[in-house]
Amino acid sequence: MTSLVSFFCPTSLQEKHKVSLSPSWGSRLSTTGIGADDQNETLFTTQVDTDILLKPNRPALLTPDEDFGILLEAAVMYDRRVAALLDENDSADEWVLWKEISGGKQYLYPRLLFIITGKSPEKEKYEEKIKRLNLKRVAFRTMWLSAEEYPLLLGSADLGVCLHTSSAGLDLPMKVVDMFGCGLPVCAVSYSGKLVHLSCMVYIDELVKVEKNGLLFSLSSELADELLLLRPYELNVRGNGLKSLKNGALETGSSARWAAEWEEHAKPLISEVL
Repeated sequence: MTSLVSFFCPTSLQEKHKVSLSPSWGSRLSTTGIGADDQNETLFTTQVDTDILLKPNRPALLTPDEDFGILLEAAVMYDRRVAALLDENDSADEWVLWKEISGGKQYLYPRLLFIITGKSPEKEKYEEKIKRLNLKRVAFRTMWLSAEEYPLLLGSADLGVCLHTSSAGLDLPMKVVDMFGCGLPVCAVSYSGKLVHLSCMVYIDELVKVEKNGLLFSLSSELADELLLLRPYELNVRGNGLKSLKNGALETGSSARWAAEWEEHAKPLISEVL
């Protein structure tokens, strides 16, 4: 139990830099035109002497789960809206727009990079669909990460996107708990699902607390709105910016470690049965 808990925890800057350079996903970015060529820097971090620093012009890194249909619709909306807001030439190639980041250019609305992990049988279908969308300011990359690297990815991301829904309404996405454990705020689909856990019921809006540790959405347009509001990292979204949501996620994760929950709630009840 303790080793599982320690898996999902906040990622240090040194760990973010190291995992961004790792062959499993650092090279995946550089070979697709949006990575950094210098071994002392990545798309997100740079090394100055012995210090690791976050790049102020880095793209927002997001990691989604489940069905991607609603996410792809939101990505198209974000891409088109940002093009209009920044008055950018949509005829430019994707790699040109992303290469400007390496040159130090900063944007009022950040580029978005979604990392999709796992070996889904739908992977090729979604990759082909993403290509046809012709997105310029939003990029998707699929990666297979080891069990050790996956928590580091969550800890390196700016935002988690939870697309989980339940037709029976009797479960909650436990990946959200993993994300909170890594201090990652979450945008989640709002639905009437509840988790029946031993003698208690937890609803989605009790897990993801709006404007505290994340945001909820029901439509792709609402998710696109939230992605626009969460820019840039210092600005506020209805009183709570991304930094504030991250602080809320860190607080949620630190107060709900599985080891503590096990000892306090689950273990006594199971001991009674046994």
